Amino acid sequence: MVTGAPGAGKSTVVPELVRLNPGNLVVMDMDELLDHEGRLLGISIASQTAAPVWPAYNALWLRITELIRRSGIPVLLLTPGLPSELPEGRWLHLDCPDILRRKRLAKRGWPDDRIEDAVADAAEIRMHVPRSVLSNASPERCARSILEWIRGERFGKPLTLWNRLRG
Repeated sequence: MVTGAPGAGKSTVVPELVRLNPGNLVVMDMDELLDHEGRLLGISIASQTAAPVWPAYNALWLRITELIRRSGIPVLLLTPGLPSELPEGRWLHLDCPDILRRKRLAKRGWPDDRIEDAVADAAEIRMHVPRSVLSNASPERCARSILEWIRGERFGKPLTLWNRLRG
């Protein structure tokens, strides 16, 4: 699992993860099934009013990842969630400085109150998932760091690029 609050760069890094690791890993972003019009669930899943259905949405994603893993192919799920909400696997935090997060979300047209909620979400994720990759590098470099983390976790290799990015 790679988590990150809104504006961290999860959706931006997905194409690079796929390009750099073709066929060896299924990469999915929970945002790929977001239905802002509410056609799927009768409510926009990203809305705070959808909070009561978030556990079921998370359970659906866990089920999807389990079905894919049955084929023997590893799965990387990018999510805004916390380990307590998706209690499976190992976790990495895709993060960015709060000033950059505010800038990215303002560029998307987010109102100030939602931006500050995202900043608060990032602070909470930092408390629960201390291992992180910063997304203020290029998407390719972030993807390489994530893939190195995956390889290191699977095969006990040192996380050299990750350590360099974290200083």
